[in-house]
Amino acid sequence: MALFSLLLALIIERTAELGPRWQFQYWLDLFYQRVALTLERTSASFAVLLIFVPALLTYGLLRLVDGLVFGLFSLVLWVVITLVCIACVGYRKLYKQYLLSVCHQDTQGSYHIAAQLLDVESVKVNDQCMLATRVGRQLAWINYRYYCAVVLMMIIGGPVAVVFYTTLRTLDLMMFKQDIIELNWVKRLLFLIDWLPARIVAFAYVLVGNFSHAVPVWFSLCSNVKLPAYDVVSKVAMAAEQIAKDQDEDQECVTMAGTCRLVQLAKRTLLLLAVMVSMLTIFGVLL
Repeated sequence: MALFSLLLALIIERTAELGPRWQFQYWLDLFYQRVALTLERTSASFAVLLIFVPALLTYGLLRLVDGLVFGLFSLVLWVVITLVCIACVGYRKLYKQYLLSVCHQDTQGSYHIAAQLLDVESVKVNDQCMLATRVGRQLAWINYRYYCAVVLMMIIGGPVAVVFYTTLRTLDLMMFKQDIIELNWVKRLLFLIDWLPARIVAFAYVLVGNFSHAVPVWFSLCSNVKLPAYDVVSKVAMAAEQIAKDQDEDQECVTMAGTCRLVQLAKRTLLLLAVMVSMLTIFGVLL
């Protein structure tokens, strides 16, 4: 069921026009506002409810529909949960707008869109190629957080683990945008949960990219156990992509080619993880 749910959710997410109600942040923001009406936002109980209740509700729903109509309800619920957790329509639109601005040589527009695209660090560069590098790292990070990490969480604990991770991921994004107050628990849990999956996904980038150039980078970064997951995934992805600049090409061509090449690398990495899920399903490790 894990394999079928992932594949169906990915197909729907790529082909259908999904509205805001299909974004996990929409529902978590509503839940945040409801809980904030009854509990102090700085209290430990507020953080505990916000972090754990969505996963507990998911577990309860799965238990409630278990076995109904020969498992059809369970399958539908798995697909819907996966789809809501991987949906990142906003990022896809921003990425297309960024490419258009670069193509039209709209430097100011490129910086403005890049500022909306980044959710880990602010845009503090004054060079178009440096901006492209920053955007490329962010795209690798988005691919990890919204797709690769979800695949690994599905392997580890099914929809419950997926919802738990997505809750932490969304809260972290909301804190970065200053939509909510700082919750230290979220950052600590995310660091622990992302530690191993980030290094697994980074190694997947090594396998599908420039192996000889990326594997030393992977080893050097993995040796630092305190390094954030963002640095591990994004730096290995950039090394695996290994953009080769031609002196005869103008800056815009190099920027667009490198960014698009990195997106293709991210897609191959996700495909590799999907194949891994398929193999685990075939050998009976996953159901």
